[in-house]
Amino acid sequence: MTVFIAPIGLTTGHVKSWLKEESRDLHILWLIHSPKDEIDFPKIAKDLQKVIKKSYPEIKIKLKKIASPFEIDPTMDAISEIINEETENDSSLINKDFSLNITGGTNAVAAATMISATWHGTRAYYILKPQEGDSKNKKYTIEVPVKPMGTARMNENQLKVLKTIADSKYHIENSPKGMELKISEGMITRQKLLGKLKWNTTEQDSVNGSTRLLGITKKLEKSGYIEKIGYTEHYVYDSGKKLEPDQELEKSGKNFRIKIIENGTAKYEKWPLKIQKNDRESRYQVTALGKRISRDAYIFK
Repeated sequence: MTVFIAPIGLTTGHVKSWLKEESRDLHILWLIHSPKDEIDFPKIAKDLQKVIKKSYPEIKIKLKKIASPFEIDPTMDAISEIINEETENDSSLINKDFSLNITGGTNAVAAATMISATWHGTRAYYILKPQEGDSKNKKYTIEVPVKPMGTARMNENQLKVLKTIADSKYHIENSPKGMELKISEGMITRQKLLGKLKWNTTEQDSVNGSTRLLGITKKLEKSGYIEKIGYTEHYVYDSGKKLEPDQELEKSGKNFRIKIIENGTAKYEKWPLKIQKNDRESRYQVTALGKRISRDAYIFK
């Protein structure tokens, strides 16, 4: 059994050329398309589905819509979900039974499709555009060499830690009220990570949890799934004193300032304050690879 996966955009000729040359053992064709905007991409996909069905009535054609053709993750998610669905329906399928067409769609879609082929160890094909003067016997379907990506398997706790980091957000904790927070996606401090994992509910848990977390994060770092940043940050006054939590940021003319109440009297400090590193606390940042591993692990769970 063979499953073809073909992203499409405005043009669909690459799918027809692919089928003409490579459809002998094809059973299922997935067409991945963008949502409707100024152009009705779902209609393009449905029209292509009808045309293909007339010429290849034995092929089952399925459609898959992605959220955006200008990002990598939506296409990779779609391909992972397709592979997961088909392998659940037929346990005899192996990754080499899937063929990905990297020709169609935006640059981001094409890149995501090629990455997915490497990621899952499938076959990948590129379809050449016919040129004037081509011989009648010219073959337009070119198989792209794919070297599967080997990634270390994770146990449940490692995956839990990776997923927690990937889903977290970091900002400077003593940021004043009223400021637009500078959020770092996929980042968390060590203490907050222990708290989210509930590995520090008691003093004994905290000791054991810290040891367990250290071992897991070292393995995740070695695999390239996360990066450790050896400090956190906080705002300080010019004097070096740490900004108290829950202080207010307000605007005075064109400038911003921190309002401080001391003994019932309002005082002001110019904004922005200095940012100081705290080397006693660390944080973790998920990498692009770690983010992808985390997403796929929950698609294929």
